[in-house]
Amino acid sequence: MIVNNLVKDVGGKKLLNNVSFILNKGDKVALVGINGCGKSTLLKIIKGIIPYDDGSINFNNEDVSLLKQEIAIDDYNISVLDYVKRETNIKQTELKLHELENSLNDQTMEEYGSVLESYLKLDGYNFNNNLSVILNGLNFNSSLDAPISILSGGQKIKVLLSIVLLSNAEIMLLDEPTNNLDIEAIEWLEDYLNKSDKSMIIVSHDEEFMSNIVNKVMELKDGCLSEYNMGYDAYVSFKDNEYNEAMIRHDNLVREKDKLKNQIQKAKEWSNKGISGKSKDNDKIAANFQKERTSKTAGKVSRLSKELDGLQGDDGFRSKEDINFFVDVSKEKGNLDIGGENLVCGYDTFKIIPLNFNIPFGSRVKIAGPNGSGKSTLIKTIIGDIKPVSGYVIKSSAIKVGYISQDSLDCVNIDATVYDYLNANNNIDKGFLFTILDKFHIRYDDKDKKYGTLSPGERTRVNLAKLAIENVNVLILDEATNHLDLEAVHILESVIKTFNGTIISVSHNRTFNKLLNPDIEIDITNGLVNNKY
Repeated sequence: MIVNNLVKDVGGKKLLNNVSFILNKGDKVALVGINGCGKSTLLKIIKGIIPYDDGSINFNNEDVSLLKQEIAIDDYNISVLDYVKRETNIKQTELKLHELENSLNDQTMEEYGSVLESYLKLDGYNFNNNLSVILNGLNFNSSLDAPISILSGGQKIKVLLSIVLLSNAEIMLLDEPTNNLDIEAIEWLEDYLNKSDKSMIIVSHDEEFMSNIVNKVMELKDGCLSEYNMGYDAYVSFKDNEYNEAMIRHDNLVREKDKLKNQIQKAKEWSNKGISGKSKDNDKIAANFQKERTSKTAGKVSRLSKELDGLQGDDGFRSKEDINFFVDVSKEKGNLDIGGENLVCGYDTFKIIPLNFNIPFGSRVKIAGPNGSGKSTLIKTIIGDIKPVSGYVIKSSAIKVGYISQDSLDCVNIDATVYDYLNANNNIDKGFLFTILDKFHIRYDDKDKKYGTLSPGERTRVNLAKLAIENVNVLILDEATNHLDLEAVHILESVIKTFNGTIISVSHNRTFNKLLNPDIEIDITNGLVNNKY
């Protein structure tokens, strides 16, 4: 596949500006860039879902498959098997094949042969078995006959992945393939992709996943694409060195600015300094001297000021210093621990094993279990969104919970601007609000964007900023690393490092779990609570 001078304008901004690259057979490419830079847009353009404004994409008789981020359910009763068959065109091909078989004659023979060829290319006769192998590998713990609507977020991702993996496309476009996947599924997927000879472009927040798979990196920044013919670890090391060099240049620039400012100030002070011990006889001489000194100083100040003006402006450097997410709990009255007593969570058709746990304030808690085991259900029960089937959640009114869900559009006014969303109580000082925006690397111009138009990663940044404003003392994070770019992951890591309240997390991100370093693990598959595991 050859992409040449691709241009895409969105809202008057060139999201893609003459983007060009070649994807060779067997290339496994990481596509990186900050949230909202156009990574998903580029993948959708390649797939043909959205148009581009200029340029060209040339395929060498290559088909393309794209991992969708969501299941569009138009029939809530459709089974997993029927949904996959429909999305892979197997179902349609099967129906057409049976139709032609029942009316086979000289006129339909050629069409029958063409449809049969398509069916064989899709390995239709082994389709059910192939699907089972892939879903078993992905640790899919539900029936193929189960309605698609009852699946968890992780189970749905596995279904969507199976559609891509079952396709005969020579090029796979994988947009956040590890979102919501449990560790067993991630490891299986890594092995599967490493063995595949297909070409692929991968967008992922999972650094370990990228390190284990890709052999090339493409970075999208300000509409332009840069290529790095190296693995992901080498790319990260290269960018770290680039950052360190930029930091040195920035520090030197700051020192030079300060030096010039100091010189200008001293020159002005010297110029304004009078001559002591003057008499009437030398008044005229002193005045002439002062005039001459002032003139010389003015010239020096002018020269130095011009030099300083040449150094002014933003050099584009941003420090990676940690964000202070410290919470002052000294004013809180009441117990800040969280407990569960014979707690059973779930619904009529699904219940979690009874749990007994105590989470002391300031703990780091990991909720463990495979996809579909009820981790998000437990979280929603602790929050109070779902009533317990039986038993109790014990927490005082002094607890202020900040919650980041898997779906950042849950219970949110998507038409609200970022500014209005953050300032929901209309009592936030503007200066403080803009400081928060900067801390979480949210562009000032984005304050007027509607929340629903933000990318998933941008929404996560905004939600973290909102929690900082609200001064929560308990963070509950349900797959919070989903969709995040490297910069946003650093922000989240800073939150984890500096937050002194309780953190309860569901995450299958291996790097994130190491950083969290939990004190407590609640395994909902067996009801065990492990301390300092």
